[in-house]
Amino acid sequence: MDNYKNKLIGVLGLGLSGQSAIKYLTNKYINIVAWDDTEIIRQRFKKKNISILDLSITKNLKLINYLFVSPGINPKHPVLMLAKKYKIEIIGDLDIFWQQESNTTNKFIVVTGSNGKSTVTSIIYHLLKSIKYKTILGGNIGIPVLGLKKPKKATYYIIEASSYQLELVKKLKPDIAILTNLTPDHIEWHGSLANYISAKEKLFLNQDNNNLAIINVDKQEGLNLFNRINQRKIKPKIIKISTNKQLNNTIYLDKENIIDNMNNQNILIGKVKDLTVLKGLHNIENILFAIATSIHIGLTHDQIRANLPKFKSLPDRLEKVYHEDNLEIINDSKATNLESCKVALSCFDKIIWIAGGRRKKEEFEYLISNIHNIKAGFFIGESAEEFVSYFKNYFFCKNSINVKNAVLDSINFSKTIKHNTTILFSPGCSSFDQFKNFEERGKIFKKEINKYVSRKLA
Repeated sequence: MDNYKNKLIGVLGLGLSGQSAIKYLTNKYINIVAWDDTEIIRQRFKKKNISILDLSITKNLKLINYLFVSPGINPKHPVLMLAKKYKIEIIGDLDIFWQQESNTTNKFIVVTGSNGKSTVTSIIYHLLKSIKYKTILGGNIGIPVLGLKKPKKATYYIIEASSYQLELVKKLKPDIAILTNLTPDHIEWHGSLANYISAKEKLFLNQDNNNLAIINVDKQEGLNLFNRINQRKIKPKIIKISTNKQLNNTIYLDKENIIDNMNNQNILIGKVKDLTVLKGLHNIENILFAIATSIHIGLTHDQIRANLPKFKSLPDRLEKVYHEDNLEIINDSKATNLESCKVALSCFDKIIWIAGGRRKKEEFEYLISNIHNIKAGFFIGESAEEFVSYFKNYFFCKNSINVKNAVLDSINFSKTIKHNTTILFSPGCSSFDQFKNFEERGKIFKKEINKYVSRKLA
């Protein structure tokens, strides 16, 4: 942190990450000024004796030596554009955290990807905690990295990193870096798919032969990244993950069996059904990442077999919220793109589908091979009419407008189906048209389901 001493850092954005940065840097006796576009938020922090300075004014911006940017601040934000113009160094929370912690005995496991990163991060955390490893979980999944407590003993930091955070990375060098997958996401923010992939790839750029990279090579984007890393003169050890290929030096799926070939010896870890309660091929991929990481750290097959089945699904990710004789209700609010939605649709039969929101640049045709089990669709939000217009030729469709109506419509429709039915809330869109985030969307869905359950039990 010495390079920040006697310098002035401007903090742009006073959400959770901005707040954690202010507290963290202030505790290091570093000079801070802050700015947020929302006046109410600025006033709130001014009352806490935080120096508020309008960084969109050139003369003010030139006073600072570094600009800390909260993840998710639009790259075309006027303050960012000015900072780039005047060559003010832009920094993010991952690099600040790394500079403070890199000289300790702590280890860093950092997970990124378009889908599955929260689940992978959580399974690794679960497995290590199960056998008493000292671990701390944080980053994009919960507490921002600059808000994490400093451990007294050597610790494994297990960090989820978004593409927004990685965009700003220059120095981060994880002991273990994991890429779950790459599909088009956040393109409006990054400007192009190439820029998005480039941001994810920054996780691996500083790694050397003392480090490990774990990459899913089933799809071309992951394979391309593997090849680029493998061609470097200075590169990390790489473990490949696959659900459809038998590869050397990997953890892979062979039919229903998970196989450890990390030492070029095919060792059966166990059958999928014995190792996890999670549904879907995507969750098998998530498990493979966690197993590879755990074995590399030192867990035995027996420890994995004993503890992996105890891991339950995270909220909003194929979360079972209700079950009766002929009806199952699933909350998959985290499905913010069609890739996630496609995976969810492949997990169930006789589906009543609730979807919609703010669409991303994805084509509905992508889902065609997965809609044969859908009996009806009730759509919400900005894209509801687009969903209805496209899918009405395949199954019954209705614009339900909002979650409350969609839940009622879905439950009523389920009563017309005699056999087992699944109401699947898997939006395939971002939540920002009607909600703050996918978590709020999931809570409201579950609230409406609970109303139905309460009426049913009354």
